[in-house]
Amino acid sequence: MKKIQTMKYFQIMILLIGLLVVLSGCTTQTNPTANVIKNTEVTKVRVGNLPVVQGLPLYVAMDKGYFAEQGIDVEIVRFDAPNQIIDALMNNQIDMGSTSLALGISAIADQKNPGKIKVYAVSGGTIDVPAENLIVQLDSNITKIEDLRGKKLGILAGTIQWRTITRHILATHGLDMDKDVAIVELTSGLQISALASGQVDAVIALEPIPTIAVSQGIAKIGVQAPAEKAIAEPFYPGAGVISVKFASEHPETAKKMINILDKAMQEINQNPEEYGKYLSKYTPINESITAKVPIPIFKTASELDDKDKASIQTFLDLFVKYGVVSDKLNFDNLVYKP
Repeated sequence: MKKIQTMKYFQIMILLIGLLVVLSGCTTQTNPTANVIKNTEVTKVRVGNLPVVQGLPLYVAMDKGYFAEQGIDVEIVRFDAPNQIIDALMNNQIDMGSTSLALGISAIADQKNPGKIKVYAVSGGTIDVPAENLIVQLDSNITKIEDLRGKKLGILAGTIQWRTITRHILATHGLDMDKDVAIVELTSGLQISALASGQVDAVIALEPIPTIAVSQGIAKIGVQAPAEKAIAEPFYPGAGVISVKFASEHPETAKKMINILDKAMQEINQNPEEYGKYLSKYTPINESITAKVPIPIFKTASELDDKDKASIQTFLDLFVKYGVVSDKLNFDNLVYKP
C-alpha cells in the first residue's frame, strides 16, 4: 500500500513540474508581445500638400524613393487652400504637411491652440527668384502696384495669410484694400481662367501659376516679386509643419521623415535647375516648361540664420499690424525641436 502511495506521489509531482514548465514557457513568450505593444512607430504617414512649387522636396523624395528606402509609405493628401491643411493637422486628419503650407496661418493657428503643430522647415523666394508674381492680361497697362487702383485683383482663396500680404503690398503703395481694389479670392486652379475671362484684372499667384499662364500666352508678369519687395528678402511664406501629437507618439518616424525631406531640400538648393522636372507629376505644370519655373529656397528650421529669422519675424509682425491677431506671433515658439 505504501509503495502504491509513493508511486502516486511521484506521478503528481511529475505532473506539477510539467505544468510549471508549460506555464514558464507561456510567460517567456509574452515578453516579446509586450515589446511590440511598446513600439508605437508607424510605416504609413499622411502628408498634406498644396500643388505648388513649394512642395518640391516632397515630390523629389517620393520619386527618388527616399521614403520607401526607409520603409515608410507616404500618402500625399491634396488640398486646394492652405487653411484646409492646417485644419486637417489640428484635427489629426493628417500627420504633417509639405513645405507648401502657409507660415502665417500656421503661426496664427498655434497661437490660438498652442502645442498642436510645429514648423520643421520654411520655403520662400527672393526678388530675382520670387515665390509669387503679379500676373496681368497681355494687353494690360498694369506695370506697378499703383495701377491696381479701381481694378479687380485675384488672390489665393481661403487664406488670411494672402489677404494680409496683399493688404500690406497695397498699403505700401498708397492703396487701401477695402476701398481702392476689389479683391477676388480664387483657388489656384481657377486663377488663370479668371484672368483669361476678365473676371479679374490681375492675380498675385504662387508659382507655378505665373509660369503656366505666361507659357500659355494668357498673361505676362506685371510686377515681379511684389511680396519680397514690400515685406522682406528673403521672403518665407511657406512652411513645413508637423503635428505634435504625431511627432510625440512616433518620434523615430517623425525624425526619419524630416531627415528625408531635408536631404531633398539640400539637393534642390545645390542644383535647383535640375529639379524642376519633378513638378509636372504633382502640380498642374506641363513637363515641357518645368525648366522655366523659379525654384524656391528651402531650409529646415535648424538651418535658419539671423537674417532669415529677422525676415520671418518681420512677416509675422504684419498680422499684428493689421489686426489679425492682438498678440505678437513669436517664430521661435513655433519651431519644431525634437
